[in-house]
Amino acid sequence: SDLKKIIFFFFFFCTQFFHFFSVSAHGYFGYVQTQCRVPGSIEKTEFIFSVTYNKIEYIRYNSTEDKAVGYTEFGEKWAEDYNKNKILLAQAEFGLDKCKGIAKFIVPNAGLTVKPEVIIRSAREAKGNEKAVLVCSAYDFYPKLIKLTWLRDDKEVTADMTSIEELADGDWYYQVHSHLEYFPKPGEKVSCVVEHASSHKPMIYDWDSSPSESERSKIILGAVGLLMGVFMAAGGLIYYKRKHTGWYS
Repeated sequence: SDLKKIIFFFFFFCTQFFHFFSVSAHGYFGYVQTQCRVPGSIEKTEFIFSVTYNKIEYIRYNSTEDKAVGYTEFGEKWAEDYNKNKILLAQAEFGLDKCKGIAKFIVPNAGLTVKPEVIIRSAREAKGNEKAVLVCSAYDFYPKLIKLTWLRDDKEVTADMTSIEELADGDWYYQVHSHLEYFPKPGEKVSCVVEHASSHKPMIYDWDSSPSESERSKIILGAVGLLMGVFMAAGGLIYYKRKHTGWYS
């Protein structure tokens, strides 16, 4: 399989490398680093690998130059042998093909952005010395980098305490929640500002302190219930007086 070929390719390099170097008791180690670079277009994709031992880079292969270059005396000898080895050069070409395959998936999505869905809600009302708490939540956005700030009457909040909580949805999307603790002032405007790559300018969302539709429904139902209670009480009182006075219209 392709995976087995890649593993064999890197295993071959590591075994060839450590065949010439003995690891001392001090814990020195070597490693092979591979890179796929896409400088603008898939056609320019580069496959690069390098070998480092004890923090010193010995050799590096670059698919653009299609050759290995040594950076030490031993690395130069190794690069010379490598550039004559058709099997290793073929494996490097295979590595470049795999890089291009990955690039075909990554490049079209590199500039993908998804605009967040933003909701502001009240988490706690102010009571006595206890501050009110507002939560500004941004859901299902991509990429991860995002900035949330608060405004009070169009001025950025700096004194009141804010906290930010970032979470990954596990489906490439993210969510973030910013909490604002403050003492409300009559008539003031509170806003949540969201800055994200999906918009070329900051997105401003104003907090609506008026009751929500469900809250209004509850208030209306409560008022209707109260009025019905008053009418029923009044009707009962009238009926009681008429019954005991014997007066009927």
